[in-house]
Amino acid sequence: MRRYLPPLLLLAACSGCGRERQPLPIAPAAPPGPVRLVVLCSVDQLARWVFDAAAPHLAADGGFARLRAHGAEFTDCAYWHACTETGPGHATISTGAPASVHGIVRNSWWSPAENRAHYCVEQNQAPVPGLPEGKDRGPGRLLVPTLSDALRAQSPGSRIASVSWKDRTAILLGGRAADCVAWFEASTGNLVTNTAWGPAAPPWLEAFHRERAIDARFGWSWDRFAPEAAYAGLVDDRPYEVPHLNGSNPRTLPQPVTGGKPRPERAYYLQVQASPLGNEMVRLAAEAAVRGMALGADEVPDLLCVGFSANDYVGHQFGPESVEARDTLLRLDRQLGEFLAFLDAQVGAGRYAIFVTADHGVGPTPEWARAQGLPAGRGLLQTRARAAAEKALTDTFGPAPAGTRYVAHAGEYSLHLDRSALAAVRGDRGEPEMLREACRAAAAAAAKVPGLHAAWPSDEVTDPAAVDPIRRALAHALCAGRAGDVQLVVQPYWLDGATPASHGSPHPYDREVVAFAVGPGAPAGAQFAEPITPGFGVVWFAQLLGVARPAAAVDVLPAGFGVAR
Repeated sequence: MRRYLPPLLLLAACSGCGRERQPLPIAPAAPPGPVRLVVLCSVDQLARWVFDAAAPHLAADGGFARLRAHGAEFTDCAYWHACTETGPGHATISTGAPASVHGIVRNSWWSPAENRAHYCVEQNQAPVPGLPEGKDRGPGRLLVPTLSDALRAQSPGSRIASVSWKDRTAILLGGRAADCVAWFEASTGNLVTNTAWGPAAPPWLEAFHRERAIDARFGWSWDRFAPEAAYAGLVDDRPYEVPHLNGSNPRTLPQPVTGGKPRPERAYYLQVQASPLGNEMVRLAAEAAVRGMALGADEVPDLLCVGFSANDYVGHQFGPESVEARDTLLRLDRQLGEFLAFLDAQVGAGRYAIFVTADHGVGPTPEWARAQGLPAGRGLLQTRARAAAEKALTDTFGPAPAGTRYVAHAGEYSLHLDRSALAAVRGDRGEPEMLREACRAAAAAAAKVPGLHAAWPSDEVTDPAAVDPIRRALAHALCAGRAGDVQLVVQPYWLDGATPASHGSPHPYDREVVAFAVGPGAPAGAQFAEPITPGFGVVWFAQLLGVARPAAAVDVLPAGFGVAR
């Protein structure tokens, strides 16, 4: 697969940063014995091109250096599916399957029958006592088993935990079989769970609340972490960035993390989630789970899922080529190193395995990309596609019945047509014939909207004769009952809406992500060029643990990787 890297960041990646390099710490000698803990770790929005640009500036004793030196790196890790969002990505990481199979086709998707959107982890669920914010979420929309399901079925004594800032990350990584799934709520700063995983919050989570580590960081000053050379070529004050959320409306570092308030409250927690402190809280919570649940403490293997979400919030707010995004990644490098050192001490080096990947990538900020000579832009693309499709359908079939429109919904890069409106004007056409004709008319009109690369009726996307790589990616993103009638694809480097930067397309910068594996069977210092998906980790872990791989997983272990049992 051809690697994507914007021109300016390519220069930065080759320049080096000149910082003093320290010897990589060597983990203590591994005691004999099987792996006692496997760790599935995701970094939200860590595109391969973003990592490659920052790689020369990562610390010689940081987490990524250790992952590379002590384990294997996969240089061609990419999602099959086009729906490159947090929900679909984490469902793939936990099941090994593309979105068309696991069913999490977007963060939210439209239900024509209910005339509303469904959130990917929406579920009628009671809260646990004392944490009302955790209600009504769960993994019920997943259609296939996760690694936690496989482990629980074959090793009932295993302990399973999942921790993240985002609810959908923790829930979709941990799945139904976890003992505890916990995420942060920005409204209160609480780490929460609900009764999907037990009648009450576990003691370790209650102890974590009493410590209020998140409140202890109030007033922390976010400044540049690394030497100035690590930010070479990056501009710290760009008019299209969203200001820091502390009330002073600046777009530069340093900034106090206070939310603009005199004490911790919702505004502060919102600023925490869009800063490196968000990742720090996840690290502390994951370590609390390991200690409190005694993960990896005996010979029965356990599973820990960890999702670092702050990189995504920062990337959306400032753009992936911003000083803030670079600094968040450099700090995550240090935080990962600290987490690995913690696992060495708590579980034992050589007694755990870790797979680190990302739920999706990200495209460059369009204004920045255009300044580099790329054909980038932004606009209300889906709104315009809907208007174009509505006009085309009106021109073809006449006005829709009073009080209706032919296009019932536009969103998540798809159009949903109103079956009742079409039925009223179809005449002697059969219903399937009418729908096909309407979808083709709507797609042809939407495809002409500036900023859109293509628009296809969904039945053409799933045509097995299709060879177009974008249509293949779209096919892997569609699930019966959860897909629209017409699929929209943006032009490369284009963005729908005003957010500084985002993802969600089938283009390489959104699908290509990092992948590292450390543990038995992962050759130290090796690089593998064989294509894998971010679901590779569950296939490897299943082999390590001697359990059946998740039923829908698609990856295979390449030659030279993995251990025989």
